[in-house]
Amino acid sequence: MCSPASGSAFQIGATPTECIATDQRLRIDTCLFTVTVTEPPKISLTRFLAFGDSMTGGEVDAPNTVRGLAVRPELSYPTDLRIELMNRYTSQTILVDNEGRSGKRVVADAESRRLSGLLASGRYDVVLVMEGANDIASRDSRDISRTIDALRVMVRDARSRGLRPFLGTLPPETGLARTLVAPFNAQLKGMAASENVPVADVYEAFNGDFSLLGNDGLHPNMAGYQKIAETFFNVIKQNLEPPPTSNPARLLTLVPPARRK
Repeated sequence: MCSPASGSAFQIGATPTECIATDQRLRIDTCLFTVTVTEPPKISLTRFLAFGDSMTGGEVDAPNTVRGLAVRPELSYPTDLRIELMNRYTSQTILVDNEGRSGKRVVADAESRRLSGLLASGRYDVVLVMEGANDIASRDSRDISRTIDALRVMVRDARSRGLRPFLGTLPPETGLARTLVAPFNAQLKGMAASENVPVADVYEAFNGDFSLLGNDGLHPNMAGYQKIAETFFNVIKQNLEPPPTSNPARLLTLVPPARRK
């Protein structure tokens, strides 16, 4: 027999438990242990829109194609992120839509209008924006501030509709615009701080590891996209996962550890 008895309701947390066994010769042995009940973690918002260019779409090396690149959504960071979120928040339905489009420039292609149309659907709670690599490909440093201003418009549009925006810094690159990546990210983080928007610091997460890039020195490879997903996941968890609270009791059947008589 045990105390609490087998089949009792145990609250979330740790409960000291004692079981006593008596054999046919009336020999008694006691086992003390702790029953710990945890519940699956939960997240306050579950519908995500990943918005951006080819780095969101999932463009990777494709040697047998004309451009040497191809969009593989199954390898993209939104796909990896959805898997990570589903693995942690197992009691919830997670949505991560990928709206990455190759070649898009924040300013010249008026990406704020494309985003606004998607946000108007009411389908999402959170928007993840990582964009700007095509804008700084001009190698004109003046394009940095113009791009940041356009991203600010997108952030404010999302917030005005009741969504939570998150921003991602650009990963490092080895191409002609490599010297503009760090100043772009610095301005992005400054804007994010002024708008009180969480930042997934992809650049910092890559830590200068160019092995996470494909052959073009710009687009991440599969491992790089996994690193981006991990970076967004950590920031999402930090900002959207509420602290544990008391919950209704759960029923457990106690099976004490075997003891030799």
